[in-house]
Amino acid sequence: MAGEIRVRAVDWVAPLPQGLVADYSTPDGDVFVSTVLVPLVCVRCPSTRSHIVQGRWGDELTLICIRCGTDWTGRWAGIGDDDGAASRALLKQIIVESGFTPGTGVGDTIGDIRDEFHAGLWTPSRIDQRLADALPLTVQGDHGGTGPEAIAQCMVSTLPDWRLRSLRFSEALARTIGLLRAPGAGTDTETLDVLDSVMGLARTIAALEPGDLRHEPEAQIES
Repeated sequence: MAGEIRVRAVDWVAPLPQGLVADYSTPDGDVFVSTVLVPLVCVRCPSTRSHIVQGRWGDELTLICIRCGTDWTGRWAGIGDDDGAASRALLKQIIVESGFTPGTGVGDTIGDIRDEFHAGLWTPSRIDQRLADALPLTVQGDHGGTGPEAIAQCMVSTLPDWRLRSLRFSEALARTIGLLRAPGAGTDTETLDVLDSVMGLARTIAALEPGDLRHEPEAQIES
């Protein structure tokens, strides 16, 4: 998702003075509930932008941070979201408005990112290389169940230098985490092929010469 995902949350609750109506408040029984739009913030780092959204129609919203690789279920102190109803409604809204076409797999997206790299459409940074160098050593070679956590752990290791990391590389890793979180991912051939592709990209980046790396930030992300 480009930008922030903003949700309506409770700002304050006060007794309802007789006859008082405010544009920014909604009546709820005998009280006024003032609401405010707030961004969904990663549960591990301060990032509020460019989260990966994951889930099927009817599921609760799952988010993956492209800054640190953390995945979590989208809940917030909103109106009536104690049972996750607002989270499920938001995911349905995102699916409808995104124009997502079933069958567009994560593997296709990872392939596009890899092709952009080989075509010279984006250049890895020195922070990308630091991350890429650690990935093949951290993720189990037999694609064990620790794969998602290992990738996220590596992404967290470069959090202080987040602004120097390429968005495309972060996106590739975050999408891989989401794919590995799916039920049965550990034995799914397509999933393992995607993981092999991402690890191959990481090894290629790790082997680049210093002169082939980008030293300036690709983008500025608000913290």
